[in-house]
Amino acid sequence: MSDDAEGVRHVVEEYVRRVWNEHDAAAVADFAPDITEMGGSGEPVRQVAREELVARVATVLSLIPDHRLAVGKVVTDGEHVVWEWRLTGTFHSERGSHPVDVSGLTYWQVRGGLIINRGGIMDMVTWAWQIGIMEKRIRLLMPV
Repeated sequence: MSDDAEGVRHVVEEYVRRVWNEHDAAAVADFAPDITEMGGSGEPVRQVAREELVARVATVLSLIPDHRLAVGKVVTDGEHVVWEWRLTGTFHSERGSHPVDVSGLTYWQVRGGLIINRGGIMDMVTWAWQIGIMEKRIRLLMPV
């Protein structure tokens, strides 16, 4: 797998298709080295084993069995990529079933077809309201 812009975009497309939209948590292993770095840019870097990544995705897919992820803009710079996404589906928990529609950004470092560093941001306040953790919706805006 090439680490140029086209190769990195291909990793994003295939990961989203196989893992998130075909609901194949085991496919995470095809994109992960033995140990993946997560975090950075102001937060501590954690070392996460491939098996833990697979388990995390399996948990998400069990909570949102109709999980759909739409990819927006994708920006690459060598082996680095930032991509927009929108998650829709129905979250099921002891609080009931809740429709979700939340957006975020993911940033990866991809080398040899493997995602060696992962990070991202999402609207956690909206997420918490949508899944029934918060009773009142709060919009939080940050100056830019």
